[in-house]
Amino acid sequence: MISWKSILSSMVLLVAVVALGNSITVHAQSMPSQAQIEQLKKLPRAQQEALARQFGIDPSMLDQVNGSSSSSSSKSQQQEDVVFPRGTRFDKNGDPIIPEDLEAQFTRDDDELKAFGYDLFSGEPKTFAPTSYAPVPSSYIMGVGDTIKIQLFGKENRTYDLTIDREGKVVIPDLGELTVAGLSYTLMQELIQNQVKQRLIGFNAAVSMGELRSIQVFIAGEAYKPGSYTVSSLSTISQALYVAGGVSDIASLRSIRLMRAGEVIADFDLYDLLLKGDASDDRILQSGDVVFIPARGDMVTVKGQVKRPALYELKGDETLEDALRFAGGSEDDAYLASAQLERIVRGQRVISTVDLTSNAELGKALKGGDVLTLRQVSESLNNSLLLVGAVTRPGHYEWKPGIRINDILFDSRQDLLEQADLGYGLVVRETGAKRDLSLYQFNVAEAISGVEGENLQLQERDQIVIFSRYQTKEEEKQKLSRFTLTKQERQAEERQELLSDYRQAFLEDLVKEAKASEKEEREKLAQQRLTPLSELFGSPDEDDVEVAEEDLALYSRDKMLEPIMQRIQRQRTRNGNTPLVYVSGEVNHPGVYPLVENASVSRLIDAAGGIKDSAYLKRAEITRFEFNKDTTQTDYVTVALNDVLQGTVDVPLQGRDRLNVLSIPEWQSTYEVTLRGEVRFPGTYAIKRGETLTQLIERAGGFTEHAFIKGAVFTREELRKQEQERKKILAQELQREVAGNMLTGTGDSRVSYDEMRTLLADLLSAEPVGRLIMDLPKLLSANGANDVQLKDGDTLHVPSRNDSVSIMGEVQMATSYRFDPDVSVEEYIDRSGGTKEKADEDRIYIVKANGAIERYEGGSSWFSFSESSQLGPGDAIIVPMDTTYTENLELWSQVTSILYNTAVAVAAINSI
Repeated sequence: MISWKSILSSMVLLVAVVALGNSITVHAQSMPSQAQIEQLKKLPRAQQEALARQFGIDPSMLDQVNGSSSSSSSKSQQQEDVVFPRGTRFDKNGDPIIPEDLEAQFTRDDDELKAFGYDLFSGEPKTFAPTSYAPVPSSYIMGVGDTIKIQLFGKENRTYDLTIDREGKVVIPDLGELTVAGLSYTLMQELIQNQVKQRLIGFNAAVSMGELRSIQVFIAGEAYKPGSYTVSSLSTISQALYVAGGVSDIASLRSIRLMRAGEVIADFDLYDLLLKGDASDDRILQSGDVVFIPARGDMVTVKGQVKRPALYELKGDETLEDALRFAGGSEDDAYLASAQLERIVRGQRVISTVDLTSNAELGKALKGGDVLTLRQVSESLNNSLLLVGAVTRPGHYEWKPGIRINDILFDSRQDLLEQADLGYGLVVRETGAKRDLSLYQFNVAEAISGVEGENLQLQERDQIVIFSRYQTKEEEKQKLSRFTLTKQERQAEERQELLSDYRQAFLEDLVKEAKASEKEEREKLAQQRLTPLSELFGSPDEDDVEVAEEDLALYSRDKMLEPIMQRIQRQRTRNGNTPLVYVSGEVNHPGVYPLVENASVSRLIDAAGGIKDSAYLKRAEITRFEFNKDTTQTDYVTVALNDVLQGTVDVPLQGRDRLNVLSIPEWQSTYEVTLRGEVRFPGTYAIKRGETLTQLIERAGGFTEHAFIKGAVFTREELRKQEQERKKILAQELQREVAGNMLTGTGDSRVSYDEMRTLLADLLSAEPVGRLIMDLPKLLSANGANDVQLKDGDTLHVPSRNDSVSIMGEVQMATSYRFDPDVSVEEYIDRSGGTKEKADEDRIYIVKANGAIERYEGGSSWFSFSESSQLGPGDAIIVPMDTTYTENLELWSQVTSILYNTAVAVAAINSI
């Protein structure tokens, strides 16, 4: 689409640069591009001059832009334009006024079919005749008003510009008058040259044409602007149409008649000119001629996979072959054997299928209103195989009878990615008219090695799917080399496109017809028609962790199997079961898998990535559902897993079977506990089940002489997760309560919504610690009584001796001071500048070094220090916010307490 605004602005800038002789500096980004300059040059000269005048630029400078000479002689040879884009208006000087919406005329809806050829002569004619400098044909008939240029040379040189007078004569000095009107251009030249040679001794003559005479013609019928026009005597029918601005929207292009003295001299079919370049009927006009444009006849529509879809006018007995010729022929991907022809018969629209590869069908006659549609050939590749997944060269391969897997995958090192799972691959095959899926599982490594039974023979359109042995992107980053990941990231876009095609191939018949850009909507619709897997196999196990789709590895089982699973859920096995099986327990990739041909326990274990070290090999269990006519029966089948793994026995599986691989009794994964700080041998220790904290401290050699045992911080991952969930719940409750008070007008509304959001943000951003508060000195002196049993991920932080006291909360300056047993809580607060306006002085409390919270006796009723307690080193004095200041929200007190207590714990850990 032409951007006229950019062209106009570029012209102004370009002319300005030329006008100043390039003496000014123009920003590089503001300079017009070469493409814009070329667009400017394509504008008619008159438009260029009109634009220059509108912007106050001397039009003569356009010659420098166009690369033409500025001499007056070259200007005189410039032909003036007479036709401009439709909508152009002209001022009193005849200069064009460019419409503001001119750009819209060059914009069209790509889906809208238009009648062919109507834009060819589309324009806005000026009211005066052009001066023509076209070559004069030898058959041109000389007439009154034509100018002849005669150059005599010999004894002396003379030049004469002579005009044929009303009597058809020209008067040549020293020669006399000659009658030339009615002669052809060639005969006129010969006549003058012979007369000069015979009658003027010593002279020869060169005769050429000067200015041509103007003639008046009348353009009638369906012209854009019918009327009388003054045109050059060399003008033809097509040029007359150009001057008249083309034809109207209902004009015929197939029968434009040239009428002279009431008779039809020529019948010009513009399709001959437009489609074949044949202008033999484009006759030269004579004065008084009438160009008549009738209304168009019947029209047919040709669309779809053709080179020039449009509406075409019929003339005579055109056939389907002619319609294809009009449209420029079919596209390379057109399906000619089954084109669609719509036709109106007896007031009804009927449709028929035509074979455009048959000569008999191509000769079928067209009728007005016919719509011929050529459709695209199927995107499905015949004689092909598709290889997808963790392979180095995914894509389509040629299928040949007898071809096997190792004819496609030759070498596991060269043809597979580093993360490829060598124990599990699938061949996906469509069978029958319903295109039901049959799946064949194979061992990738053994198939490449040619092992019989694994190196499957392939059929046409089979899909070979190779999986990654990793489930998440994080696993791949940890296990794969940086070089491998970088290389795969460079290929990610191409591979992702291929995977999208692979997924789409399975989903296309689940949804309504849609465009490729609507893929997400298509998958949602497919999901709505499927039974959730949880309804088939119950709730997932606690060990089955949900992974977000964006975190899944590109070729993970979940990602590659998803479209297959969605398809086969619509299928049923012979006994009426869904062809899905489930494996849980001690396998590397538990979950739902498609039921393959000859499915067995060993195949399912391979699909699940093998068993873990914790698997109990003597026994596994299959839960099986048997459907009778009216009832469902559940059976349990015991499997000797060790025998299955050794290959001595195997157990067939059927749809909806659930295999549970049990764990070894009393099996314990490696538990790790970390000791940090002032212990003799800090580090991470592997522990056995039931081991206690005192036993581990003894293994670590006890504490150093600098250890501050009272300030030890014990954290647990389980508690950290609980704190995180509690914070989320508390934040939601507080937000609802504050919002509710604002809506109902309850409370004194002294807290703003922004303050509440800031506090909530602080709450959610505070990383939970998961601290388990304990009196470690008392625990160690109890000789094992009430000891703490350790769990995986526990951490004990033992700081060095601490001789400071911290003041936090609503004080003027939160800071720390050296511990002095003679200084009271009030004095510490005074040293920090006292309390703020929002402080709750009646609820001051102490967070002890071991994390315990004690009340301060100087406060009111419910906050009072017990007589046996006193402020010690490592303690923190907390001055909370007055909750009555914030609309009596009790939740607000909990939020502030969590923030302060978390800060104390984090400070204690960071001091180690």
